[in-house]
Amino acid sequence: MLDSAIKYKKAFASLQFNDKNYKYCSSSEEWKRGEKICEFLEPFYDTTNLISSSSYSTSNLYFMQVWKIEVLLKENLSNEDEVISCMCKRMMEKFDKYWTQYSTMLAFGAILDPRIKLSMLEFFYSKVENDSLKCKKKIDLVKTKLCKVFDQYSDTNQTSSSQPQSSTTHTHSQSVGVKGKNKRIFYEMMAYESQTITSAGKSQLDLYLEEPKLEFAYYQDLDILEHWKNQKQRYPTLALMSCDVLVIPITTVA
Repeated sequence: MLDSAIKYKKAFASLQFNDKNYKYCSSSEEWKRGEKICEFLEPFYDTTNLISSSSYSTSNLYFMQVWKIEVLLKENLSNEDEVISCMCKRMMEKFDKYWTQYSTMLAFGAILDPRIKLSMLEFFYSKVENDSLKCKKKIDLVKTKLCKVFDQYSDTNQTSSSQPQSSTTHTHSQSVGVKGKNKRIFYEMMAYESQTITSAGKSQLDLYLEEPKLEFAYYQDLDILEHWKNQKQRYPTLALMSCDVLVIPITTVA
């Protein structure tokens, strides 16, 4: 509403000369303040649309939106405009009440975005946390929890691969000539092949985090779900976990 009114501020200025009943024409200072408030509130409008829209945005976008809001609030706590400053202080109190600790699930979504990973997450935390030790603790906590989730997926996949369905088992057994008691050895071999540990002793998650991140400049329109679907052959367990995490709605983790 404020944004629409600003577009017609000249019309409102003319209205005071043509309509005697129009007695509350804003001054130039008030219009300038309105423009500042509109600019200040625009990111909140964008975030609200993202969260409440029917487009089902992936969770990698949520962390950045919440982070942008926190940065914006902290930057405007000392705004030269007293109205914006007071507004910001009240909003910061609400933010601290509900968002002091970002849900780790939001951070998971950011890390699983190949354009962000841990390196950019460290940058995000450093912008809102002056204490480098606290920043490092946040990163370590998120990484530890992410590794635990990945380990659970790895265990589940390993169990599933070691107990294949009878129809699939029959086909595989015929192709490699496995019969009778030797089936147990065959299942163990299949389970071993599906393990997430490479010959270097690194998991799929470790390898993914060590790879260079994709550049935002070249991948601004990246379809992240499609990206992870294409990574199934390379990172089968991590791709499965990533798709599960990325489709979690923010209302579930907020």
